[in-house]
Amino acid sequence: MPCPSFPKPAKAYCSITLRLILFMIPLLISSLLAVPAEIINQVNATTAESSYAIARLIMSFVNWTLDMIGQESNPTLYIWLYAISVFGFAFLVGYAIKWIVVWTIGMITPHLKSTIYAQLAEKHLFSRICNIIPPLIFLILIQFTLYAHASVAYWLSKFCWIYIVIIIAMSLTRLTDVIWARIDERANKRKLPLNGLVQLLKLIIWIFATVIISAVMLNKSPGALLAGIGVFASVLMLIFKDSILGVVAGVQLSENDSLHVGDWISIPGSEANGTVTEVSLTAVKILNWDKTTSTVAPYNLITNGFKNYRSMQESNTRRIQRSYMIDADSVVETTPEMLEELSRIPLMKEWIARKLEQRHNGKEEDVKNSAGLADGTIDTNLGMFRAYVMMYLTSNKYIDRTSDCFVTTLAQQGGGIPLQVYCFTNTSSWIPYEGIQALVFEHLAVMLYRFHLYTFENPSGHDTIVDGYLSPGKNPANVFGLPYPFFTDSGTPMNPGIPPAGSDSSPDISSSKPG
Repeated sequence: MPCPSFPKPAKAYCSITLRLILFMIPLLISSLLAVPAEIINQVNATTAESSYAIARLIMSFVNWTLDMIGQESNPTLYIWLYAISVFGFAFLVGYAIKWIVVWTIGMITPHLKSTIYAQLAEKHLFSRICNIIPPLIFLILIQFTLYAHASVAYWLSKFCWIYIVIIIAMSLTRLTDVIWARIDERANKRKLPLNGLVQLLKLIIWIFATVIISAVMLNKSPGALLAGIGVFASVLMLIFKDSILGVVAGVQLSENDSLHVGDWISIPGSEANGTVTEVSLTAVKILNWDKTTSTVAPYNLITNGFKNYRSMQESNTRRIQRSYMIDADSVVETTPEMLEELSRIPLMKEWIARKLEQRHNGKEEDVKNSAGLADGTIDTNLGMFRAYVMMYLTSNKYIDRTSDCFVTTLAQQGGGIPLQVYCFTNTSSWIPYEGIQALVFEHLAVMLYRFHLYTFENPSGHDTIVDGYLSPGKNPANVFGLPYPFFTDSGTPMNPGIPPAGSDSSPDISSSKPG
């Protein structure tokens, strides 16, 4: 079946397609390498002749097929069979080229040390680009069916262009991911939350792709469509509100260096408390310490605020700020006997001797001592305990000596006098920090009684039972855990609850049996 001449509209559309596809590569080579025009014209003529030769070959195959089934005079069947044959040929050629490219990349990759090339290969960017080849071949060859069914070829060509735009957009987004990964690895040393900007760039790519696809479908210029988008600006702002706020918040976080991936943050009023794992346009993902994940909008961090522990981690220190509630009844004046007793405690002998020497010389310095002694007074057992705790912290190898460290008493409360310890450990790691803090306060707990001090505790069920047992006059010797001082002029923190000599002895109820 001969190929009739094309209608004028079809010829015009076909001419544009051929100019874009057949002459783009030779013109690019000509501009870059300054190849003589005669050679370029010869290449163009050869390319066009090859296209017509392939088209004639496919037409011959279609004619032969129609002759075999006795439908050689059916123009509609001829058009569709030719289109299917062109599609099959384009698919086979594209698959063959894609296989060659993938095989070549597989051979080259082991010999290349380029990181960016390895990332491009890992993202399958080259094989993705090869997917453009079948629709290009289809566009070149489908023009020969326009003579009878121009509308069919017209829409098939549009679908091909839409497919090409989608493949190009997907390839550009993958290329953007690779470039960003490279920049994030080498240049973004501070781990700034710039991933949102990358997502914005990919969003712009897809917006342009959508505009071009719409222009192809409506047969209009993309510039005219872009000019008309201004009318729908308010609608677009409503649709992309979270993305716009996310971009603004991301820029502010990056500009102020407020948040990095890997930072430990906590957000007041929420359960989010952990490590930042991802910062995107619409969400900040936080891996909490209980292995759950919290998601927060970036602009919420800007508007509501958050606490970042990065500076603490970078200083490799962490604060201890905890109090013991000292019962006010146990705070007493010191006596010479008490001073002699306390001198036997490690770290206290020299301190007491030098404080007594300063008192003898009429130079008492309980704060900012000129001799370098720890702050504290020898007038009360609590003042001496403050000095002991300060010396203990100073000599502790786990306490940082370059950070603030002091021991003080806070305003008295209903539960006693708060004795506050304020210092910094020489590590910011969580588990060692907890161990050091426990070590310090366990030591202080066992040293309180050495200074005739005890902590305040609220009454418990045990105290109620003891009160009920002792009220009728039972012997306290049979009760375990009586607080100190329980009796006047009797008992010490070392031996709490000793009854006065000669008191009545009652039977031990712990060994008695009912009935």
